[in-house]
Amino acid sequence: MWDSRSDLLNDGRIQHFTLLRDDTPLAFADVLSLWRDDASFRSYFCTLLGASPFEAYRWEAPSVTLATLSRQFECVLLRSDALARAVDTTAFATHFNSESEVVTFPNLGGDAVMVVPCPIGDASIYGHLASFIRHAPQSQLHHLWQSVAIAMEHRVCDRPVWLSTAGMGVSWLHVRLDDRPKYYGYLPYRQVA
Repeated sequence: MWDSRSDLLNDGRIQHFTLLRDDTPLAFADVLSLWRDDASFRSYFCTLLGASPFEAYRWEAPSVTLATLSRQFECVLLRSDALARAVDTTAFATHFNSESEVVTFPNLGGDAVMVVPCPIGDASIYGHLASFIRHAPQSQLHHLWQSVAIAMEHRVCDRPVWLSTAGMGVSWLHVRLDDRPKYYGYLPYRQVA
């Protein structure tokens, strides 16, 4: 049912993905809906990201607006060995609560929304997306992508929104919905799509 196409770019340092259902490319709107509502798709997506050959990576998608939600979904993983470092357990501690697996809140500048997993068990798994995907509890993986979908559905408008993880500034996984490609490394995605 679910499938993907993957290419290694930039001397094997970037992995590019597109997603398909029954050989038909999925649009960005499809992926948001599936992240929100379909556990089997979320599991497939996590398995896909977990199988990357990179020990640590950043994840980036092209910008999206209401007018471009029907465009084919694609994303990249950028090998980022420097992310494999000690986590900063205090970075988002004021936002964490014991009743949530994932929290959503605006960044300090107010120009981005953060979707952040709360610590459950071993904090070392929360340093970057690759570690989280490979070691987090399944329920937390599902809650992360559901929360990303809901946040994107609320955020997408006529202005572009860039969806990514970076992590060099703060060593705790945070999915970023931003008004600009502030930390983007993949040049084609820095442009407005």
